[in-house]
Amino acid sequence: MNFSANTRQLGDVTVVDVRGSFTNVEGEAVHELLVDIFREGRTKVLLNFRDVSYLDSSGIGQLVRSLYTARRNGAELRAVDLNPRASEVLRLTNLHRIFTDFPDERTALDSFSA
Repeated sequence: MNFSANTRQLGDVTVVDVRGSFTNVEGEAVHELLVDIFREGRTKVLLNFRDVSYLDSSGIGQLVRSLYTARRNGAELRAVDLNPRASEVLRLTNLHRIFTDFPDERTALDSFSA
């Protein structure tokens, strides 16, 4: 499955639909996309991983980097539909405390207004 990252706007939340493998290279591409989104003043971003087939530790590292970039820009970054292995890695490394992964898009979207 080829990698892609496409954005769509749902109210004031920018959703980034990620597809394919998510390793260091793809994570760097998503990070650059997020930098552009934050530069445009958009501060609520949801990364949708429903169609991600593979996520490795370097991809997780890029997620953490993106989270810190979001915070530096006064933005909120959340994830939805991480695969079970990725969720487990976040839990084992205690990253689940700073990077919230939601089970479905509606729950994730609602969390921004909470």
